[in-house]
Amino acid sequence: MKTKKQIDIFIVDDNKLFVLALKAAIETAFKNTIVNISSFNTGEACIGRFMKVIPELVILDYSLNSKKTDAMDGLEVLNKIKKMNFSTSVIMLTSNEQIDVALKSFHHGAADYVVKTASQFKKINHAISLIFAKKELDFQKDIKAKQAIELLIASREKDFQDVENARRMSEQNIANKELDFQNEERAKRVAELIVVNKEKTEIERSRLIIENKNKDITDSILYAKRIQQAKLPRKEEIYSALPNCFVLFKPKDIVSGDFYFFYKDSKSIIIAAADCTGHGVPGAFMSMIASEKLNDAVSSSTDTSDILKRLNKGIKTTLRQTDSLDSTKDGMDIALCSVDIENRIVKYAGANRPLWIIRNNQTEVEEIKATKKGIGGFTEDEQHFETHEIKLQSGDSFYIFSDGYADTFGGKGGKKLMTGKFKEILLGIQHLSMPEQEQHLDYFLENWKAGVEQVDDILVIGIRL
Repeated sequence: MKTKKQIDIFIVDDNKLFVLALKAAIETAFKNTIVNISSFNTGEACIGRFMKVIPELVILDYSLNSKKTDAMDGLEVLNKIKKMNFSTSVIMLTSNEQIDVALKSFHHGAADYVVKTASQFKKINHAISLIFAKKELDFQKDIKAKQAIELLIASREKDFQDVENARRMSEQNIANKELDFQNEERAKRVAELIVVNKEKTEIERSRLIIENKNKDITDSILYAKRIQQAKLPRKEEIYSALPNCFVLFKPKDIVSGDFYFFYKDSKSIIIAAADCTGHGVPGAFMSMIASEKLNDAVSSSTDTSDILKRLNKGIKTTLRQTDSLDSTKDGMDIALCSVDIENRIVKYAGANRPLWIIRNNQTEVEEIKATKKGIGGFTEDEQHFETHEIKLQSGDSFYIFSDGYADTFGGKGGKKLMTGKFKEILLGIQHLSMPEQEQHLDYFLENWKAGVEQVDDILVIGIRL
């Protein structure tokens, strides 16, 4: 007879009404499972009880010290839980949807991050279901292991009896011995077939688990893509303000570490191309933080040099970057322009990303070099980023971009495109309109790759005055 194992869950939250509602939702969702739910209004109470129970799951409020400032907060409780028993899963709860809180929670080992609303009980119950499934799988494995041992003992006893029988029957004729030998061989082949079939079944089950997990991960990243795209400026808005403009944006993965920025008021237009550390999910997290901090900086200043200085401070403060060895060194490179369309004046400041200018009827690319410092990471808080003021004429074009286009592998020999080739391409398409230039750059890149995997996010912005 199977014995169901008890699942212990701790809820740590100083909101009694929310705790009662969450407890009721869990008990209703898992009424066919033996679930023991304990609630605590402080992290200290939870830690004091933890080692006596060692729960499978802790549902933890991030802001435990909101009422009592000297109490442990959610991150401190999370760290202690992971030190006492790393296998205990932790779901972090918060009242506000903040990227910083999510990043900190996952960095400290949380299994999931949920905003505290009634509609999110479904997500919490889903996370608990995964833990129950794992416990049940472990329980089934224990039963199978016990059965295997019993079969092994029975097999050993049978082998012993066979040996005894063989010794007593040793004087019998050769025909009987041959028959015994054939029976043993047949049993061996059957046992081998059983083992092979069992291994095939286990492999297939593992394959299905991996496929389901990959689907869940991909679905989550696709949802993150929707959030990231919602944060990017609408191209229609950019093209309305800058009719002779294009934005070529090609992420390496589903989400991107590159992003473009646009701001317009009655006095100026600000546009930027940014390249954050990494790509994919890590780069996307960084780009979301950087986009918010850039928006804050532009809201406080229209001077390109001051904007990058404020952005640098904002990134370093948000990521708590210091000179210590364990501090994060993530950051970004960026080219930022303030455009005066009426007077055809561009004010540019850059952090490791240049500005390229192709003047009307000219055959060379004029390059304005960036300040050789990135945003965030090792860069000092008071780093100055030089502003360059450029006077353009009718028909002149300028470009800002990340390093992805020039770093694309392909062509004969699978080599990098390089900046020299990138300049040649831009010079060769100056007779085209800006939308046609975007199409040409995209078409050329796809032919250049010819099936070679894209290694980085790609962002190119072109503007003609």
